[in-house]
Amino acid sequence: MAQGHHTSPVQSTRLFDALAYLGLLPFAFGIFMQATGVEVLGVGGRLWFAGYSAVILSFLCGIWWGGALNRVGHRHRIALAILSNLVCLGGWIALLLYRTPWGLPLLALGYAFVVTAEARLNPNLPHLYDYFRTRSRVTYLAIGCHLIMIVTVLFTD
Repeated sequence: MAQGHHTSPVQSTRLFDALAYLGLLPFAFGIFMQATGVEVLGVGGRLWFAGYSAVILSFLCGIWWGGALNRVGHRHRIALAILSNLVCLGGWIALLLYRTPWGLPLLALGYAFVVTAEARLNPNLPHLYDYFRTRSRVTYLAIGCHLIMIVTVLFTD
């Protein structure tokens, strides 16, 4: 390493941060579809939104699974592995219930659980602090999108 060159222990996550924020666009598109009655390939806004939400919720929990698998010394390793599966199953059940009054609120609760559990179980690597700060912010925005979608459904169904 060149003298005077300092590398930070915090990794740059700009690309991942940008992708996290871009990941909100399908939520917004689902809300737009629901509000306007637009369908894409025969899929309405409510199913679009719920399907995307369940996939992203599973993705977030997959990160827990990977963390539990790769961080053998983590004190919450077993809890993270079990919770990742339970939240994924909950997301799948919520997706099956997408036409009921329970589907979207259950998905929103899944996101709220993830952001709360991450704050308590601390599954994240310290050098990825910036990414997980962004991820928390985006998760709160996703919960907001769920609330908007719930209101939109009330006025359009």
